[in-house]
Amino acid sequence: MPEGKPPYVKEVLTSQANLYAFLGSLAAAALLSIPFGFGVGAVPLIAFAAGEVLAALHIPSLPTFREKVDRLWRAKARQASREQLIAELQKRAAKREGFSMRLRTYQRMLERVGALYQRAETGLSRLAHRDVEQLDDATVEYLGLWLSALVIDDRVDSINLREVDAKLAGIVKELAAPRPGTDIRQLQKARTDYAALIERHNRMQSRRRALEAAMLSMPDQLDEIYQTIMTLPASEDVGNRLEEAVGKLRLQEDIEADLASGLADVLPGVAMPSTTSGARRLVAVAGAGKG
Repeated sequence: MPEGKPPYVKEVLTSQANLYAFLGSLAAAALLSIPFGFGVGAVPLIAFAAGEVLAALHIPSLPTFREKVDRLWRAKARQASREQLIAELQKRAAKREGFSMRLRTYQRMLERVGALYQRAETGLSRLAHRDVEQLDDATVEYLGLWLSALVIDDRVDSINLREVDAKLAGIVKELAAPRPGTDIRQLQKARTDYAALIERHNRMQSRRRALEAAMLSMPDQLDEIYQTIMTLPASEDVGNRLEEAVGKLRLQEDIEADLASGLADVLPGVAMPSTTSGARRLVAVAGAGKG
């Protein structure tokens, strides 16, 4: 997922532990101010403020704290993208044939990823939380592929290719034997426009088939990865196998580009997996599991 820089200092200051510390200091100040006056009562608040300064200077630089904040930041961005995509899919595809089947496929992918998160949290294997996040990114990418395919379907359906072909044939025929007063230049422009429209239509059809193939293969690959990880010995480093496999196999870059450009028109603010994409890692790990 696209990762911005989290506000580490803000996370320190607004954390639940910090809130409890402030409330405790406030309560202590109130209790002390009753018998000893405001001067003594202010001591807990001054101590809290001093602790805040020290915490803001040192805690944000701790690797463990940064990793915790980064994880929450990525999860929020991923969930926001997921909700945007699902909402748009429900508007566009809820009544289309195959919607329920694809939704069940997506839910099964989520179940697999959820089980892997649980395995990572238990510490029974060397599966890292970040490794599972890469697969979780793929579930968001699956929704993106689905929506992109629907957008292409809508564009293709808006073009009557037979009618365009007939009009182009008529223009070609007229150019071959122009009548007196015919504006040849305008006819040539119309011929070019119709030819370009047909070419775009055919290109969209090709992209649609590529997206469909990616959608069909992704759930199967995730299932294979799930089975591979679940059956690996607890001592084996899954993360290393992931990284090694990424360099061996690459998802077609034009599919990723089509996905990004297609969604940018429909949902400009949606954040999709990028650079080393979730689907790319899905394919890579599946290959590693077979090796």
